[in-house]
Amino acid sequence: MSPSERVFETESIDLASFLAASGYPPIIRRNAAGNRALFLFHESTELSRSIIAYESGAALPAKRLLNARSRLFREASAAVKGAK
Repeated sequence: MSPSERVFETESIDLASFLAASGYPPIIRRNAAGNRALFLFHESTELSRSIIAYESGAALPAKRLLNARSRLFREASAAVKGAK
């Protein structure tokens, strides 16, 4: 991501999984303040709508969410371990 690009950041794997399952690919980095993964998403109006939907309790198919969460967990673990 370039410095001029606006991004949404979250440490929540649940929100990141919802967004990833909705079609928004994250960039995963280690949070500089600790040993946690940071999920970065390119900001857009559509992304904001998806975040609002998540916060409002919107549902996605369970299998799609679980697959996204499993993949993000593996990738986040690798990102944290690799940045040490």
